[in-house]
Amino acid sequence: MHEKIRTINKFLAAITDYQTECSFEKVLREVKEHHKFLDVDMIIRAYNYAEEMHRGIFRKSGEPYIVHPLRVAYTVALSGADAETVTAALLHDVVEDCREKGASIEKLEEDYGMIVANIVDAVTKLSTDTEIPKAELDIMSEIKMQSTMNPRALLVKAADRIDNLKTIESMPEEKQLKKAQRTREIILPMIRDVGAYMLADILEELCFKTVHKDIYGQIEEKYQNLLSTSSYSTSKTLDLMKRCFNKDETSIQEKYKTDGLCGRIVNFSVDERYLISVFRYLKTISDNVNSTLESGVMNRKNVALYDLMLILDDSVAVKDSPVTSTSLFFTYLQNALLANGIYVVKIKKTTNGKTSYYKIQDSSGNFYRLFVRTESEYYEYCFGKIMIDDDSVLNYDVNEVEPRDTYAPRITVFRKNGQRDSIEAGASVLDFAFQIHTDIGLHFSYALVNGSMAQMGPYTRVNDNDTIEIVYKKEVRPSIEWFRYLTTSKAKDKLVRYFQINHLIKGEEQY
Repeated sequence: MHEKIRTINKFLAAITDYQTECSFEKVLREVKEHHKFLDVDMIIRAYNYAEEMHRGIFRKSGEPYIVHPLRVAYTVALSGADAETVTAALLHDVVEDCREKGASIEKLEEDYGMIVANIVDAVTKLSTDTEIPKAELDIMSEIKMQSTMNPRALLVKAADRIDNLKTIESMPEEKQLKKAQRTREIILPMIRDVGAYMLADILEELCFKTVHKDIYGQIEEKYQNLLSTSSYSTSKTLDLMKRCFNKDETSIQEKYKTDGLCGRIVNFSVDERYLISVFRYLKTISDNVNSTLESGVMNRKNVALYDLMLILDDSVAVKDSPVTSTSLFFTYLQNALLANGIYVVKIKKTTNGKTSYYKIQDSSGNFYRLFVRTESEYYEYCFGKIMIDDDSVLNYDVNEVEPRDTYAPRITVFRKNGQRDSIEAGASVLDFAFQIHTDIGLHFSYALVNGSMAQMGPYTRVNDNDTIEIVYKKEVRPSIEWFRYLTTSKAKDKLVRYFQINHLIKGEEQY
């Protein structure tokens, strides 16, 4: 199997079967597996320093704190990242948590170089040694992170947040929800923005499980029941496809006359679907997922049971190649799959519209999603631009990212002219102002609700069927305090963007 595919498969297996016990030796072995001749002295020094800084500190779970950066470093090492990124993963919390012990970005730069220091700086919150309220400081830290994020730092942040969400049970529920919400609103858009859709799915699945335990549990139960009740027929189909796409099955290749093509196949895999993917599909049927689940719509006639991944050699993407991804798949379809009752129903796009797949059906009526990619396309799908050797700031633009209020119920509201609209339940009139237009939100003065002449402030919550008139004035300017009144991620993104553009928050030196 090719190196990139081995890396991805091992990475996914480790995330699926996540181990909370982790040693430095385990991290070092993984680094050496990807980099045979790497000088690991810097990584060893970083571990010793992190262990010293975090010594005597324990997480809410009771485990020594150093285990957290070790797990983060191991996840980063699994991706094949370089020494600087693994080093930064080990050190990612020392400045934020150990300033009183003398840890600083300047010291990290002196001891480990500018690349490591920049990565740690990008994922480090602002100092709490200030009179600014914690809620506002958290928001400022997030804006600073967005303004300084680089590809290596984003990988460290993703690994950090995966560990946070995988080990979140020991935290109070309020903090669990806040951690998941911030991940969806801040981290996920940046990861999607660089095209690392596999990482995004992993994180969104964890957020979904944290924020909506009940719905997640219902979908999981129904999905597993579908797999169980269909297991006899699906096992026959999947076994056949595994043999068809296995170049070592020479008798199969000869039988179906595909022996001239099988050398182009790198890997074929079968995976259970992410439940967030099933949830997105259910949302296309109705915003009320609970009622959709109760209606019995989640059955094998509607829900594709497995995700299938056919990975091909990059040679099929070379210009003027006699074999392309499409021609290879349809040759297998015509020669082998159709003869066994497996056919393509349609070519579809995923709910987020970022990638296409073949929706296929077997003779028993089971549906599957089949993705066909080259090795490089698959690697890019998994890690995007994160693995490029580039330390420049990503210039993340919140306006390029789709809204992420995926799970929230919505209520009906009306504008002054009677136009019907909807907004997330619990939203404020300031949220509604931003929804109408960015400039109206940025220059919000007050709102008139249901014909009353009382001037309602930005904190006023919207109720179902309210009629709202927004009054805005150009002389009004946003303040950091406005973040307290916002509920929708779209409005928060627009406010963040305002502060970024106007350079009101750039980094720790501002404070």
